[in-house]
Formats: sequence, structure tokens, C-alpha cells
Amino acid sequence: MRADPNENEDEPITKMKILSVAHQLFDPIGFTCPITLIPKLLLQECWKLGISWDSNLPEDVINKFKKWKDELQELKFLKIPRRLSNLDLNESSLTLHTFCDASKLVYATCIFLRAEKEGKVTFQLIQARSRIAPLKGISIPRMELLAYNIGARLANSVKKDLNLVDIESFFWNDSMDALHWIKKEGPWMTFVSNRVNEIRRLSEAYEWKFVPVTQNPADLPSRGCSVKTLLKKQWYEGPPWLRDSRDKWPDFELSPD
Repeated sequence: MRADPNENEDEPITKMKILSVAHQLFDPIGFTCPITLIPKLLLQECWKLGISWDSNLPEDVINKFKKWKDELQELKFLKIPRRLSNLDLNESSLTLHTFCDASKLVYATCIFLRAEKEGKVTFQLIQARSRIAPLKGISIPRMELLAYNIGARLANSVKKDLNLVDIESFFWNDSMDALHWIKKEGPWMTFVSNRVNEIRRLSEAYEWKFVPVTQNPADLPSRGCSVKTLLKKQWYEGPPWLRDSRDKWPDFELSPD
């Protein structure tokens, strides 16, 4: 990740300033997406208030931005694996795990590659993405569906990039409403139908599983957090149960009703 949070300290804080600093943050993998999400949320707040690019911002927005910017210094303490070679991939049983989640303001996904060999399990975050909700706002179930949509897209991209198109895949989420859309037949409204069709094209309905929100690592990038919280949570290490055998993974079947 690259950033220079102390650049142009004397500039007034405007929407343009927030956008400029946000664009300095470079993290293509997405390890820090719960942090890089914060300026995007502040920008959306400014849009909702009808504030122009160079106008003065409300004091609470300025304070939130300054606090976030100051905390970026703590990122030097962030230590994360950068190479897939950290995983023992040779002659290992590989599975791809995509987690999805959403809040009122954000939907997100994160993908872990799990390798098992001779009883030893290793896994690593491969990629994560978060997106801001549309300005007009939509329901939480539809936000969850958007999370599943970007999860399916990102998983498909990762499979191609790693030449693992036939890898066994699992999609984990904590929304029963959106899970129902994926697993059941419609008819649905156009918004739901279009996204369900794409999700089904990129994945199989049986690959989608329910996971409790407390065990869903996509929860943090769907809400955003401070650097201190990121360092403490270490969400990018994945859920502990991924180290367990399959019979100990979350197991919940959607009722036929």
C-alpha cells in the first residue's frame, strides 16, 4: 500500500482534497479496504449534503477526515503475507472461499484460497473489494445481493488469473433473503432477476452457503473501520474454522418453503 498522508498539510479540506488523498492510497489486493472505505463514505456524505467540490465542509466531516488521515501512520505496523508462495500449493487439495456482506452504506466481498496437504491447512486472503451504496439508497437484502454479485465476479476473475478455473468453490454469506433469491426460482423484480442471473452464470447455486455474521470476515470491509481496529481484528487472516475439517464448517440448509 502506498500513501503520503502528510502531503499538502496546509490545504483547506474540501471534497476535492478528500478525493485527492483517497486516490493516493494504492492497495490492489484490498487488505486495507476497511480503511480506504472511510474517505469514500465521507465523500458520499458530502454529496448527500449538496456540497460542491471546493466549498467548506461541515466540521464533523473535517474532524472525521483528519482523524482518519492521522491514523494512516499506524499502517506501518501492518504485516500481511504478500505472496501465494506462502501457501503450500504443490499436491495440495485447494478450495476457494468467497465471503460476501453488506451494510446500509457498503457492500463487500473477500476471497481466501485454502490449501490442505497431509492434514496441514494453510489459507490466505487473495483479494477483497468494497463498494459504496447508490446515493438513492436500496434495501439491505438488495445490498446483500450486490455483494454476492461482486463476489461472484471477483471469484471468477481470481480463478482465471490463478489458472484455477476448476477449483472447488464456496460462497459464504449471512443474508437469508439474498440466499433465497439465488437458490430458488422467481419470478423476481428486474433488479433482483438481472443480478441473480449473472450470479448463476458465474457460480452454481449449490456453492452458496450460509455463515453466521460473527464468522463472516466480509463484515468488516462492509462497514469500514479505524486503523487500530484493523490491526486488532486482523480480518485478512480469515475465519479460524477454515483450519478445521469440513465437517466442522458452518452447515445450514435453506428450507424448501
